[in-house]
Formats: sequence, structure tokens, C-alpha cells
Amino acid sequence: MNKKTLAKTIRVVTIPPLLVTSLLIILFFGRPDVYRGLFDLFFAITFLAIIPTLAYPLQPIIPGFKNKGRKGQRTLAFITSGIGYVGGILYALISGVTQELLLIFASYFVSVIVLTVFNTLLKLRASGHSCGVVGPLIFTVYFLGWSWLIPCIILAFAVAWSSVFLKRHTPNDIFFGSMSATLAFIFCVLI
Repeated sequence: MNKKTLAKTIRVVTIPPLLVTSLLIILFFGRPDVYRGLFDLFFAITFLAIIPTLAYPLQPIIPGFKNKGRKGQRTLAFITSGIGYVGGILYALISGVTQELLLIFASYFVSVIVLTVFNTLLKLRASGHSCGVVGPLIFTVYFLGWSWLIPCIILAFAVAWSSVFLKRHTPNDIFFGSMSATLAFIFCVLI
């Protein structure tokens, strides 16, 4: 396998909806106390993975986005992610999920705010892909223990390498995207 194929493969298998779904399923079996039951897992996957992913099939059919190519797709993905994360917070607050699941929903919601501040207000280009990768990795270590730290760091570096190698992002983009997830997590743990 050449470097380009490896980099593309890493990017594809680490798409944020796949990583958060993997995290949620791993926690369901490894830390069942995070959930009150199967409904919580279903709604977590719906709000954190499925709704954000709807941008991709919807972009070609929504008039304001269909002729804007990849840029329109990214913008719509940001919108659908926001909708999913707001829906997740509302679900968490209305249904009274566990503190652990509330932390996950809240961190995703705050990460969108931090990404918006970085990208829109501060005019820094923060990678949403990096944010969506680092978030689940942080939660993996937080909920499953320090033994997961090295594999998570290796995965984070592999994703960073692939993004830079494929010229999708610069090291600064990756840094600010990773910081978005990290700051959101720290903020939510503190409150």
C-alpha cells in the first residue's frame, strides 16, 4: 500500500460519525453505566452520528447547497452537526440521561461553539475532522482508562499525518480542531 492510499484509508475509517458511533457502542458494552438502556444508545447515535451525516445525501438536493460543491457540503455538515448536537442536548435534559452521557452530549455541543469561534470570529481554520476524531479519543481514555492513551495518541497522530499528507489541512488547522474538542471537554467536565 502506498502512502497516498494509506492516508486516504486513514481519513475514511476515521470519519467522525464512525468514531463517535464506535465510542458509543464500546461504552455500551464496556461501561453500561453510561446509559439507562438501549434507547439512550439509539438516541446518542442518532443525534451525534446520523443527523450530522445527513449533510452528505442532502447536499445535492437542497437548493442553496447543491451547486456549491465541497464547500457547500462542509457548510451543510456544520449545520446538520449543530442540529444533531442541539437535539442531543435537548434529549439529554428532557429525558434525564446519566451524567456521563450528558457530558458527552454537552461536549459535542460546546465543540461546535468552539469551532465556530475559531473559524468565524477568530478567522483561524480549525479542522472539524480533527475535532471529531480527538473528542471520541478523549472520551475513550476518560471512560475506559489510561491504558487506552497510547493507542488513542497513535490514532490521533495517524489522522493528523493523513490530513497534512493529503493537503486537506495544515498542522495549525489540526491543532485548532483538536483544541476545540479538548477545550469543550475540559469546559464540560468543569461545569
